[in-house]
Amino acid sequence: MARIVYPAMGDLIQPRAWAQRSTGMPVLPGTRASWLDTFRALIEELAAHREPSSSNHVSLPENGRLTRHQLLRLVRAGLLDHGGAAFLPSAAARAWHQSSDPAVLVVALHCNVRFVGEALDALTSGPRTHEQLLDLAREEFNLQWDTPAPVRDRTSWLAVTGMVELFDRHVHLTDAGRSLLADIALGKPQPDDTDTFVQLVPPAGAVASLVEKLDEAALRERADGANLYIPGTSANGGVLDSLQTLVEASTPSISDAEFARFMQSTFPKAQTAATARTAKETLKALGLIQRASSKCWIATPAAVAWIESGEPLDLARAVHAAIAFFGEVLGELDKADRPTTGTLAERSVHYLPNREKPLARSAVNTRLNLLEACGLVTRLSQTAYGTTALGRAFRASLLCLPADNSTSRTPVNTAGGRTPDGGSPSDDKLQSTSQASDIAAELEVAARDSANHKRLEKAAVVALGYLGMPGKHVGGSGAADGHVRFGVGASSRILAIEAKTSATGRVADQSLFGLAEHRAEIGAHVHLLIGPGFERRMLKEADDDSQIAVIDTGLLAEVVRRQEQTPLTLAQLEILVDPALHAAARGDALRGHWEAQEIRGQLEYALVDILNVEAEDPLEEGGWLDLTSIRRELRTRGYRVEADAVVEALEFLASDRIGVLQRSEQRYRCTASVHTAGQRIQALGHQWAAAAQLHQLKRSSGEAAQT
Repeated sequence: MARIVYPAMGDLIQPRAWAQRSTGMPVLPGTRASWLDTFRALIEELAAHREPSSSNHVSLPENGRLTRHQLLRLVRAGLLDHGGAAFLPSAAARAWHQSSDPAVLVVALHCNVRFVGEALDALTSGPRTHEQLLDLAREEFNLQWDTPAPVRDRTSWLAVTGMVELFDRHVHLTDAGRSLLADIALGKPQPDDTDTFVQLVPPAGAVASLVEKLDEAALRERADGANLYIPGTSANGGVLDSLQTLVEASTPSISDAEFARFMQSTFPKAQTAATARTAKETLKALGLIQRASSKCWIATPAAVAWIESGEPLDLARAVHAAIAFFGEVLGELDKADRPTTGTLAERSVHYLPNREKPLARSAVNTRLNLLEACGLVTRLSQTAYGTTALGRAFRASLLCLPADNSTSRTPVNTAGGRTPDGGSPSDDKLQSTSQASDIAAELEVAARDSANHKRLEKAAVVALGYLGMPGKHVGGSGAADGHVRFGVGASSRILAIEAKTSATGRVADQSLFGLAEHRAEIGAHVHLLIGPGFERRMLKEADDDSQIAVIDTGLLAEVVRRQEQTPLTLAQLEILVDPALHAAARGDALRGHWEAQEIRGQLEYALVDILNVEAEDPLEEGGWLDLTSIRRELRTRGYRVEADAVVEALEFLASDRIGVLQRSEQRYRCTASVHTAGQRIQALGHQWAAAAQLHQLKRSSGEAAQT
C-alpha cells in the first residue's frame, strides 16, 4: 500500500498488511462518551512519566485505571508505543492530542486493526444494523465472530470520533466519515490461491541470530511442545497479550513464587499452583523464558527482542525455533486437501523425531491459536484453518523439518505405542487403529469431491455406522441420500441424511425445500445436513429449522477419529444429531464430553500413582489411604474433583475386571503398579474385540449350517 500523509499529524502512516493487522479493538473504561477524555488523560499521564514502567496498570485522575491488557491493545491498535515495559503515546496519539483532529485516531486504528475503514465503507450504500455488519465481516473478510460485540467496539470508536451516528438500531455514515474514506486505502484478506508478494518485516537482532542458527539438527532437537497452556482468551489476539504480559513480568527476573502470584492476580481463571507451573513450562518450551538460578527465571534474548519490536512475526520465529510442528503446520494447511485440526494432530507424529505418539488436539489448537494471532493462518470453520499469504511467505523464509512418512512410525491414536517388551502393537490393533482414520479421511476427501456427490453420501453413512448408528445409502433424485437408526428397540428413531459437497469448502446457498417430504417417505423426523461448511444464509436457515441438524464433515471426521481413544456413548453422541443445537455449538458440546473422558483417565492414573507412592513409603505400613487423604493428595497435584467422582473412579479400579486397588471399608491401597494398571485397562479392549470376532464366527457357522 502507498504511504498516506495526513496533514493534522505531520507524520507518515504506513498501513500494515491486512494479515498483520490486529482483530482485537481496544476499549476504554467508562461510558463511550468519556473515551476521548480518558484517552487524553492517558496521553498526559504517560507523557509526564509519572507512572512506574513496571506497573501492571496506569491510574488516571478521574477515569479509573487501565490494565496492562488494555494498554497492550492500544499498542497493537497504533495508539501507544512501548519499549521494554514502558508505555508511551504513539506519534498518532501525540498528533491527535495536539490537533484534536478525530480523523487522526480513526486512521491509526484503520491502519492497525481489521474492519475499521472497511466497516465505514460498507455504510456508503446506506445505514446498516450491527448484525448486518457482522454478516459482512464474516462473509467478505473471514472474521469468525460469533456475536456483534467486535463490530460494536468498532462503531463505538467511529461514533465518538464523529464518523458515524448510532440511532434507530442502525449505524449511519456522517459527512466526516464519508470525507475520511476518500483518503484511506481499504484492505481485504487475499484469496487462498493468491500469488500476491508479501514483504516480511526483518527479524529483530536476537531473533535473527536464532533463525540463522537453525539447521536440520537444531530442528530435530526442538521440544515436542506436547503440554502447552497459554492463559487468557485465544480470540482476537489475546494469546499475544498474555504472552507479552508474562514475558514483561519476567523482566528483569521473577521467582517461582512470584510467577504463581502474578498468574493468580492477572488471570482470574488461573488460580491453582498447577496452572501456574504449566504456564511457566509453556513459556520455557516456547523459548520465551529461561532459568537464571534454581528459583528464578528471566526472559530470553529472543523474547526481549520480540517485546521491543512488538512484531508478531518475531514471536512466531522464536516459537518455531523452540518447538516442533509449528512452522511445519503452515505447510500441512497449504495442501490442496486441507486438513482439520483432528487430521493435523494425526499428522504431527511425522514431525516429532523425539516422540512416538502424535500430539493431543489441545496442543495443536494452541499452535493454531498462536499462528492465527500472528496473522499466519485464518479460521475457515469450526475445525478447519487455512494459510494466509503472509503465512506462506513466512514459511518460505524459514527452514522447516520435512515430514517423516516412513511406515516405521507408531500408528496414529494407538493408546500405548510400543508394547512393554519393546515390540510393535499387534496386527489386530493396527487394523483397528487404521479403520477410524480411513473412514475419517474418506469423509474429508469426499466432502470436497463435488464431481461425485454419492461418494460423500456413502461416506456419511459409513461414518455414522461406525459411531453406532447403522444405516443405508439410498441416493437418487427425489429421495433422501440415506438414513441411519439412532438407538435400539422401541426408543430408536430414523434420521434422514442430506449430504452436500463443495470443492471450495463451503456449500453455496441451496434450497432446502423438499426435505420434509423426503423425511416423510422414510418415517424420519430429523434430517442430518452434512457438508464441509455452508454459506451463512443457508446455515442460518438450516439452524433455524427445528428438524434439521447441521453437521460439519470436519467435526464428524474428528468424532470418528476420537471414538477409538476417547469413545462416547450413544447418549453422549446425541449432541451430534440434535437439531436443537446450532452447528457452531455442536463441537463445543462434544468437546465437553471428550474433556470429561480425558480428565477421568487422568484422575484414574493419578489415583493409582498416589496409592503407589503411599505403598512405597517405608514410614507408612500397609499403604492404606482414606478418601479425605486421597482428595488432599489430588489437590496438591492440581485436581479439584468432587468426592463422588473420586469414589466412582476408585471403585472402577478396585473392580474384579481391573483389580489394581483393594478396598477396606472407606480406605484404599494399591496392589499393582501404574504400568500393570494400564495393561489391564488396555486388555479389556482386546478381550472385547476377541469376543466380538468369536461371536461373528459362531453366527456365520450357524447361518451356514441352517443353509
